[in-house]
Amino acid sequence: LREYEIMKNENKTSNTLLKYLLITLLICCIISGITGIIIGCIRNSGKKSSEDSKGNGNGYNEAAASTEDPQATTEMTTELTTEATTEVTTEEEVDPVIVVLDPGHDSEYCTRNHPQLGMNEQDLNLTIALACRDRLEQYKGIKVYMTREDGSCPDPEDKGDKCIEVRTGIATDLNADLFVAIHCNGSTGVLGDSPEGCEVYVPNYSAYTEDMTKLGNIIGNNLSSMDIKFNGVKVRTKAEKGVYDDGSTQDWYYLISYSVEGGHPGIIIEHAYMDNTHDNEILKDENNLKKMGELDADAIAEYYGLELKQ
Repeated sequence: LREYEIMKNENKTSNTLLKYLLITLLICCIISGITGIIIGCIRNSGKKSSEDSKGNGNGYNEAAASTEDPQATTEMTTELTTEATTEVTTEEEVDPVIVVLDPGHDSEYCTRNHPQLGMNEQDLNLTIALACRDRLEQYKGIKVYMTREDGSCPDPEDKGDKCIEVRTGIATDLNADLFVAIHCNGSTGVLGDSPEGCEVYVPNYSAYTEDMTKLGNIIGNNLSSMDIKFNGVKVRTKAEKGVYDDGSTQDWYYLISYSVEGGHPGIIIEHAYMDNTHDNEILKDENNLKKMGELDADAIAEYYGLELKQ
């Protein structure tokens, strides 16, 4: 019996030791697991910090790139600059200022020949307009169109009977920002007449008058640098034509009234008097005509805030 008791006590002691051993092993496993989790978190935190210092898909750290890869900054900067340039260019191409230049008259049906003055107005107008176009195309953010680029009439179908409608209609179809009729003036057609100088006619329409007056003043002031008297910006109306939708009396010149009805401003630049002795001498020089066109262009560019291309 005593031996049985001894064996019983030994088995009890063994079971207790085994229980403690199992508990110890379980605690070690738990501690090991917790330690692994902590180490994993620390590693992930370090990895994330490293990635943030280099930049993710939404940003760029120039300092880190400069330290790790000297070419990285240059390459990324070039890429960003190219993208920015593309965006600006696209914006300019999408929404440019559209200007239609109309060299008055033509050599077919709407001629204004003045042999006694030594010039034909349609030729003077074309030379001025072409120079204006060439100068405007040196600016960014603008598209220039011409109603004619030679002596031909823009209205061959009706032999000039609807020439004004066709000219202004080109601007209307293009949804132009500005229609510019380029002309030279005359009084009686006899050389030696007293009227001289340039003047700009603008619409008598509330949405356009003020702004076009500003443009007209810039044009006139530019032309006055050529020793041409600036007679000012003018509005000429004709009551018999009725009124516009704003209640204003319509303009005398159909080049302007058709432009207003087409939804865009139209102006007429009378550059100088062909029959005035002083102005006539200026108009006979082709270089002066080209200079007039360039000054017109610079005035338009100034009004719209355009910059020259690089």
